[in-house]
Amino acid sequence: MANGATQAVENATRLSEIGFPEFTAQLITDTFNAITSSYLNQTSQFIAVVQAVSQTLQDYINNTVDDIPADEVGAFLLGIGGLNDDALNFLLGDSTAAASLSATEAAAINSAVALAPAAGPSTAPASTGSLSNTKKQNIADAIARRIANNKYDLLQTMVRQGILRLYVDNGIIETRLTFTTYGQAVSSSSKSSRKQLQDNRASGFGAGGGFGAIVGNTLAGFGAAGGFAKSSSSLAVSTSQASQRDVSGSRVQIFGRVKLNFKTDLLPLAGPGT
Repeated sequence: MANGATQAVENATRLSEIGFPEFTAQLITDTFNAITSSYLNQTSQFIAVVQAVSQTLQDYINNTVDDIPADEVGAFLLGIGGLNDDALNFLLGDSTAAASLSATEAAAINSAVALAPAAGPSTAPASTGSLSNTKKQNIADAIARRIANNKYDLLQTMVRQGILRLYVDNGIIETRLTFTTYGQAVSSSSKSSRKQLQDNRASGFGAGGGFGAIVGNTLAGFGAAGGFAKSSSSLAVSTSQASQRDVSGSRVQIFGRVKLNFKTDLLPLAGPGT
């Protein structure tokens, strides 16, 4: 049986199977790809902003109004305020019960959805009286156009101020390797020793009969003829116990560390109307 040291050495010969050079190369590659991907993503967003503000406000609204999600429309409606619960639940689609708007409520909605002059003529989708599904849809469409108008204004502000950019200024890529392997051999044996001695004695006297008695392991008899007899027996058992253990080993640890120092700045953009 191979001892622990032999097993440890045999395991150590398999160090090449860990693939440490490949691990280091993959760490460098993945770090580079992450940085490149971040740069491409930021650049893509920069281009999208420039393309968006290159459109007129009216064209931007017409091209993006269908992409406004329903939850943004609902949040805008809740932000108007001053609407009665029945009308609000109906417009949000939470109820089909009859609902109506007062003159003040209709005016609040129409004022909130009014567009900037460059977006074209504004509509007044809300009117006094009972609400219908058609009126509800008209109000939702007007809100979506107002949200698109707001997004365009925000993009223009971003272009004027410059878009925040995140980039790597400097960094460290570090890899380490510690190899660990263990081998173990264990053997054991046992032995014990024990000895026991026992005496048996018998005696008799007289001619012919007599009497006898057994006391413990001694038989005694008395009669016409007499005599004495003795016998003995012994038992020996031996035991012993011993154990031996051989343990050898080493350790392996693969460690990868990437430290990147980032900087931010504002990237100026140019576009019509800036």
